[in-house]
Amino acid sequence: MIENVFKSIMDDKEPIVLYRRCLSDVKFQIAQNDELENEVNETSHSSAKILELTVDNDVVHGIYEGGLKTWECSLDLVEYLSIKSKEINFSGKKILELGCGSALPGIYLLSTQHSICVDFQDYNEHVLKLVTIPNILINTVLRPQSDNISELDILEETNCLDQLKNSRFFKGDWNGLTDILNLYSNQEKYDIILSSETIYNLDSIPKLYNVIKNALKYPNGIAYIAAKTIYFGVGGGILSFCQLIEQDHVFEVNVVYTKTAHVRREILKLSFL
Repeated sequence: MIENVFKSIMDDKEPIVLYRRCLSDVKFQIAQNDELENEVNETSHSSAKILELTVDNDVVHGIYEGGLKTWECSLDLVEYLSIKSKEINFSGKKILELGCGSALPGIYLLSTQHSICVDFQDYNEHVLKLVTIPNILINTVLRPQSDNISELDILEETNCLDQLKNSRFFKGDWNGLTDILNLYSNQEKYDIILSSETIYNLDSIPKLYNVIKNALKYPNGIAYIAAKTIYFGVGGGILSFCQLIEQDHVFEVNVVYTKTAHVRREILKLSFL
């Protein structure tokens, strides 16, 4: 089952609609697969165990980092990218979305831009398999022809595999991610890095920043970080992240988008000094 989660309003072109896999559908697949998963590897955290933990928690540190949920700032980033689609040249660019979860910002670019490469990273392998990859497919090769469609049948597996070959998928913690990315030269690095709702934890902010600093192409690479000004109870937020950037003297940081809500939300643009 799928649902419409974003619709852009553009004066000079058709609106862009994004879809995501319904959480109820994810739960149904987890229920079907979990018994086999436990038999294969009893020592790992099964999908069902992760889902059980998320009933009362948005994040369970070291186990689950919120990837099953579509967070507000990811939609802010999609909105910003859609507004700036004429001003930012995405053609031929290499893009990485960190902490992707439902991956809507990266998917927006993948589904609307030509000749780009978008890679995705999330802490949980389960999230990549059950949410990220299905969302990529339903917004590209399995894209519904009508907004009223809630279910899709996969009729052409080859097309799905061909679509997924255009991206790489990385699981696990940010610590050491740059080694896994195999970025041996500046030319292999990313032109654009995207990330949403990933600076909520003070302990993980330096690791995220280190990936951005080492994976972004110099001197014209750009990173867009969408986040809340403060995350109550965990200590992270825009202020903490900006303090780290200013101390390091590598990037210039500018606020390019603001939304006033119960907690203020912003998008930061990082560019090399």
